[in-house]
Amino acid sequence: MKKIFKALKLTGIPMLFVIVFISCDKDYNTIGSDIIGNKNFITANATFSATSYNKKLNPVRTNGLPSNLLGVNNDPVYGSTIANIVTQVLPTSYPDSFGENAIVDSVILSIPYYNKVAADSPDENGNTVYSISDSLYGDKPIKLSVNQSNYFLRTFDPDSEFDAPQYYYSNANTTINFDNHIEALIYENESFFPSSSDIVLTKFNEDTQEYEETERLSPRLRDTLSTAFWTTLILDKAGQPEISNSNNFLNYFRGVYFKAETITPDGNMILLNLGASGANITMYYSFDSEVLEDERDIGEYQMLFSGVRLNTFDNNYDITLTDGDEVLGDKELYLKGGEGSMAIIDLFGNIDNDGIDDGDGISDELEDFQNKKDKWLINEANLIFYEDEAMYSPNEDFHKYDRVYIYDLKNNIPLVDYFFDPTANDANPFNSNIFHLGQRFVDENGAARFKIRITEHIKRILNQDSTNTKLGLVISTNVNSIQNLKVFDSDDEPVTLVPSGAVLSPKGTILLGSNPNVPEDKRVQLEIFYTEPEN
Repeated sequence: MKKIFKALKLTGIPMLFVIVFISCDKDYNTIGSDIIGNKNFITANATFSATSYNKKLNPVRTNGLPSNLLGVNNDPVYGSTIANIVTQVLPTSYPDSFGENAIVDSVILSIPYYNKVAADSPDENGNTVYSISDSLYGDKPIKLSVNQSNYFLRTFDPDSEFDAPQYYYSNANTTINFDNHIEALIYENESFFPSSSDIVLTKFNEDTQEYEETERLSPRLRDTLSTAFWTTLILDKAGQPEISNSNNFLNYFRGVYFKAETITPDGNMILLNLGASGANITMYYSFDSEVLEDERDIGEYQMLFSGVRLNTFDNNYDITLTDGDEVLGDKELYLKGGEGSMAIIDLFGNIDNDGIDDGDGISDELEDFQNKKDKWLINEANLIFYEDEAMYSPNEDFHKYDRVYIYDLKNNIPLVDYFFDPTANDANPFNSNIFHLGQRFVDENGAARFKIRITEHIKRILNQDSTNTKLGLVISTNVNSIQNLKVFDSDDEPVTLVPSGAVLSPKGTILLGSNPNVPEDKRVQLEIFYTEPEN
């Protein structure tokens, strides 16, 4: 009896999860209430059109991003992109003095990488082992320079009488050309490649005449900068207006320009959080002690990468991206992050009255579907997108971690299924919202596909007369990053905003679309599983 009771306890937890999830499906108990009294039901499925076509993206807004890309990425299909960063810098304090006989001892640039504890951590010495693979693209070095910029980044748009924010777009290096605004070189690395190793800090012990470990830092870009430069820039300005407050400082030291350059056709691109704790430039200085004669005290002057910050993308694509066929749909759907391309999905097609416009603006398939309102109980609805096998990389893992994201283009919001997904996971974006958005799946024949469940969205179109809006499909590095960013000169376009997860994706993929030239078994279609009374 005790064994039976233990088994029940073990199975009760997953059963409870299923019950709770089904109980959240409010429409399940109300939709089709007129058919509940019938004894005999049949379950079936039907397919409807999902006209899918390409939309080339204009430059996208890049100030206000949650993170920033830096480096060179060479996509085997699309070609190369160089991502640079321009950011303001602000001190954490504005001292009137740095003390008597102040001297700059060292200046450290520090920017932590996104990281996680590796599977083989800790090592044989008990130290933490890290991985940065989730935010690193490519495996070749690049040239990296950090420059003082004399270009003033505005917070407000002067053309709007300073009542609207200033937007900077991904093509800013074309419209502004930050290379023409370099004031001085701050840092240079001729062969930069991010390391997943931790940083070991040491201090010299005069008693033992040895260096001793004092601290271990997570993986990061960390290096020394010129003391002479910062002495002139900061220390020599002690007590002067230039470094007395934030407004004066931003006009005096207008920011830094992180510039990436190619060494070989390939390179690496890293996702950085310049607003993270530990991302800063710190000037360490010493000065005469006011208490002890012939002694020196130590001070810190820290500057954060705060204020206006933006990405620029310099694209050299091997594929010409264009807008697609809104009527028949496209054969290939080009999903490219950054200033790239996306797909527009028109559920239930666009044929109205067999090609003759009857004036109601509703496709024949949608009208046919909505006539099922009192007959069908929707069990599941899916869009399935197959990858174009012709674009596969020789590296079988190149697309392994691709994710896609779908959203309502009219209202620029996720579909309701996004919020119903019980797998949402802020800590692990790759495994987040997999019930709704799915993950890339490769079947036994080697065909890769994405299955997107839009069950709740379809229920609302059927039972609550929700508008059948066009949907946008993008590639995304992080399906949790749904903050919207404006597309330049797109006020009258179907695509006015794109999610930040797509802007921050250096990758691209090609999916098969809905054009009649696509084999029917690989063509994008809306598949609906339903229950209805048996006649």
